[in-house]
Amino acid sequence: MSGRHATGRKPGPLRASSYAPTAPRPVGYRCEALATTLNDKRAVVLAAHNAGSPRLAARWLKGQAERLAQRLDPDPFAPWLHAAPLVLTGDTHAADVLRTWVRDPAKYADALQKLAARVSYNLTVTDSDARYSLIAAPVPVRRPPKFPPPAGCLPSPAGAGCQPAAAYAAL
Repeated sequence: MSGRHATGRKPGPLRASSYAPTAPRPVGYRCEALATTLNDKRAVVLAAHNAGSPRLAARWLKGQAERLAQRLDPDPFAPWLHAAPLVLTGDTHAADVLRTWVRDPAKYADALQKLAARVSYNLTVTDSDARYSLIAAPVPVRRPPKFPPPAGCLPSPAGAGCQPAAAYAAL
C-alpha cells in the first residue's frame, strides 16, 4: 500500500456539498409529428410545437393525432375535398388507431401521466407507405428574466446590466 492509507489512518468523513438543488429545473416539452419512410431513409417533420406544460403537450398530441387521422382517411364528403378524385384503398388501420387513441380518455391520461413524470411519449402508427410518429419529449428550459429591462435601455452584449439606447444610436 502507498499513500496515507498505508500508515493505518482512515480517510476522514466526507464533507457536505455546498450544492443543494432548491427546486427542480424548469422543463418544457418539444412535440413533433414525423413521417418516416418504411426503410428509415427519409424523415419529414410534419409539425412541431414547444409546449410549456405536460397538459399542453398532451393536448397538442391529441390534436395532431386527430388531424393526421383525417388526412390518412378523409371523409369523402368533407368540404375541403370539394372535387378531388378519391380512390378507396381499404387500408385505414393507421387512421383507426389514431382515432381510437384520441377518443380513449385512459390513453390520453397515460400520456399526460408520463409527460408529467418527465418521460418521453411516443405514438407510432404504420401505414402502407410510411411510419407516422407523434412524439413529446421533456427538454430543459432557461428561466426567463424576472423583470424586463428599464424603458430606454437595451441589454448589454456582455450581459452586465443595460446600455442606454443613445449609446447604440451613436455607433
